[in-house]
Amino acid sequence: MRECLYCHQYIDKSMSFACLFNQEKAYLCSECVSKLEKVQGGCRRCGKKTTDEICSDCLYWQSLQDTNKYLVNNTSLYYYNDFAKALIQQLKFLGDCKLLLAFKPDIQAIFKKVKHNNIILVPVPLHEERLAERGFNQSYLLAKLIKLPILDIVIRNDNTKQSKKRKQARIVIDNQYQLKEEVDLTNKTIIIVDDIYTTGATIHKIARLFFNSGVKKIYSFTLFRS
Repeated sequence: MRECLYCHQYIDKSMSFACLFNQEKAYLCSECVSKLEKVQGGCRRCGKKTTDEICSDCLYWQSLQDTNKYLVNNTSLYYYNDFAKALIQQLKFLGDCKLLLAFKPDIQAIFKKVKHNNIILVPVPLHEERLAERGFNQSYLLAKLIKLPILDIVIRNDNTKQSKKRKQARIVIDNQYQLKEEVDLTNKTIIIVDDIYTTGATIHKIARLFFNSGVKKIYSFTLFRS
């Protein structure tokens, strides 16, 4: 009998949430799964909870000359509620990478619906100091669960945590990210992969780097939508 990766209670297969997690591969107990809130409705571009068709964040990116040429549609699995925050805390700051396995069935179910021709995954990078401190990049581990080609070519220059920045500072288009080298992605589709989508700043800053590389389309996929 397997233990829940989060609360460590034994998983009762008869009580598992089969529509989300196959009973033979359950990594979270039914109580923990019930605390996850699936993204439904909201902004049609990013999934943010709103009664508007397009949220204020997406309208902001649409209004900027720097980003309106490559507007990114985002898909997220769950809303970033209190339980999701606790999961991320255990994953990122306690180093419990196994937690990502709990989301593997849902992630792969989403990408089964996607035509895989010419798709490249781009994980959002950590600053080299943060990577050395943590020992892993959760966005890269998420990308590996998708089982599509990964292009690990983006560098992060700024080591300041996004959570420490106010919203106005986050959404400034700057040189926080850069490409390690020029790359030809003619007719490729890029999917930027990250753990949390907050304002869309990270996604659009990285998308801007690929605008002149010949990409056909740019999307993003995140585990949570705040």
